[in-house]
Amino acid sequence: MIEFEIFQKALQSGKIDPVYLFVGTATFLMGEAWNELLTTLLPKGGGRFNGERLQAKETDSADLISRLAVVPMFGGRRVIMVDNVETWGKTHLGAVEAFLKRISSSACLVMTATTRKGVEALAKAVEARGKVVQFRPPGEREAPRWVIERATQMGKTISHKAAFLLVEAVGTDLQTLASELEKICTFAGERKRIEPEDVMEAAGSYRTYSTFDLLDNITGGQANKAFSSLRSLMISGEPPLRLLATLAGQLRIIWQVKDGLRQTIPEAQLIKRTGAHPYVVKKAIGLAERFTDAYLYKAIESVGQTDIAIKGTGSAPELLLEELVLKLVKNRE
Repeated sequence: MIEFEIFQKALQSGKIDPVYLFVGTATFLMGEAWNELLTTLLPKGGGRFNGERLQAKETDSADLISRLAVVPMFGGRRVIMVDNVETWGKTHLGAVEAFLKRISSSACLVMTATTRKGVEALAKAVEARGKVVQFRPPGEREAPRWVIERATQMGKTISHKAAFLLVEAVGTDLQTLASELEKICTFAGERKRIEPEDVMEAAGSYRTYSTFDLLDNITGGQANKAFSSLRSLMISGEPPLRLLATLAGQLRIIWQVKDGLRQTIPEAQLIKRTGAHPYVVKKAIGLAERFTDAYLYKAIESVGQTDIAIKGTGSAPELLLEELVLKLVKNRE
């Protein structure tokens, strides 16, 4: 069994095995390794046809073997990743173990399992033709180093103190760290170096920008997730009236951005026109196409009505906000 870092070095040197078994719980790193493998093995534009990612519980051994036998359409190699192979029974595991003895050089099979327990025979079959790669999630000591390396890949330099502060703020989950680091890099703009102040500013702005998650769920008609986003904001201490003001402001920015996009105004000019942070404008651009002008008008009107109700009726603000969210979701249908 080898570590992820050794796998990366082999990949960079062009040493690609026909089969891999990724073992561990660091699913984010497994996804990164899969993307690197696709980029390395497949010709530009061919990934869509030659690379597949499947779930073991939805794919049996016969289906997998037949997929691997398909000749690549654009040259290169046929690359398939099957997640959670520990869910296979002995029959499917045995069939794949036997197949690995004759796997084609035009194919590259990647399988994942959270643990080696239960797939020991498969692991041995993999090691006979390829590599078993261990993916360990970083601890509190290793996570800051990962943040620093990730920032470098994004064209930024983050100080050790800022990296430690980010890990302290959001924990060691790599998916969350990557997402928050992306926000911070956007906040930093053209500045290349990220300092603790940038991390603190981003953390302080989290509640404001997390209302976009609420809008995302509303546009998708996902009432349960929208309610979950709303409750998360309220539990975090966001005052109902300030939440409403933020929501109304973002709806107006989306409307402005939508109008600007119709006029083919560049993103940089949209930032100047709205006076909003680049991150806000970028999120608004992503949401603009999902809203009609009529919906935005009604949504802003509904927010205003809720504002009046909270101030004047004496009803529970939490209940009024939930009624607003339900109304906004229903209006999307």
